[in-house]
Amino acid sequence: MNYGRIPQGFTLIELIVVMVLLGLLAAGAGLLINRSIEAYQDQQRRQMLVDAAEMALRKLATDIRHALPNSLRVVDASPAGWALELVPGIDAARYRDQNGGAFNTADDRLQFTAADSAFNLLGGFVRLADGSYSSYRLVVYNTAPWQLYPQAAAGLDSGVITRPGFAISTVSGEQRLTLDQAHRFTLASPAQRIHAVDSPVSYVCDAAAGTLTRYAGYGFVANQADIDSDAELAARPGTEVALMTRHVASCGILYQPGSALRSGLVTLRLALADPQGGKIALLHQVHALNAP
Repeated sequence: MNYGRIPQGFTLIELIVVMVLLGLLAAGAGLLINRSIEAYQDQQRRQMLVDAAEMALRKLATDIRHALPNSLRVVDASPAGWALELVPGIDAARYRDQNGGAFNTADDRLQFTAADSAFNLLGGFVRLADGSYSSYRLVVYNTAPWQLYPQAAAGLDSGVITRPGFAISTVSGEQRLTLDQAHRFTLASPAQRIHAVDSPVSYVCDAAAGTLTRYAGYGFVANQADIDSDAELAARPGTEVALMTRHVASCGILYQPGSALRSGLVTLRLALADPQGGKIALLHQVHALNAP
């Protein structure tokens, strides 16, 4: 009787060969998966750097666009760092400088021959309503930062910027500004512009520390060289500190003030690098209004 051949199964050599082949396939697949994961992680790190730099530059650009005309001043040590200072504009309007209709008294118009404490606006402020504003100042015809900051720091009763404090009321349909302290503006604005402003803001980029920081609330300082570093600004009483971004590898700034017919231009370069070796660089250009 022939029962046929009895099955023998796999030999040891065949099993070893199969295991080696499976190991090689698994290793190759692992390399492909690892590289994909690493590429994804690198992309995520770069995206986080881009987001951090973009948010910081957008905030800086917003402050520049809303700054008082001709209030920007820069200390440039690129690519190691820089300091930018500006005066935030709160609102703007046109002042009455002549009699008109029922408005024919000294309190109706802004006078430039002597210190004045009350005058009307044509059209009025948009953001500021009737009320008292003890920390804001008024500016008329500021043409350069070299006169704005020293005058404000000295607290003069004449010049382009007043001392803090004024109130707004409505008289016969026109807004009236009443200053806490009388002030004589140096020159009239050809367009009758008047600006309400807050205290200065500074940005300091320090590549050695790897930071871009915003400072506010420190008050007016005549010489920017006295407040062009993180240590100097942080040491001033009342300073509000906001870290805009970390991991700064280098930063650059170029400020072209422009002219009476052309806006100023601020060119900002910011490079960020993370500890894992990722690096990105962004460039922003921001127009700065300079028509006083």
